[in-house]
Amino acid sequence: MTAHPIPENAGHWWLVCGKWRRLHAIHSAAITADQMRNAIDDNRPIPERAACGLRRRWWMPGVFSRLGRRRCTPCCHALGIQPGYGTPANENHRKATTARQDGAAS
Repeated sequence: MTAHPIPENAGHWWLVCGKWRRLHAIHSAAITADQMRNAIDDNRPIPERAACGLRRRWWMPGVFSRLGRRRCTPCCHALGIQPGYGTPANENHRKATTARQDGAAS
């Protein structure tokens, strides 16, 4: 359940802004892990530009948002990944878990 810039997340942070309606991709070079940790500890957003070009103040989403919020379609297109729900790493994990459960039930 991560929004961190790991390879499964296309090397981007998956963050929210405003009303938290969509997860947006912010390049890992734009925000360091220390900057994100300090922003979370201080409960403050980080200003940056998303892959879709949107410039906002970004927040780390909570666990349920990382699992269930829709990804920004323009961000996904810019990264060459499929639009969907949750961060790409979480979506891939859910698909793999479901496939394993379906295989075990057969």
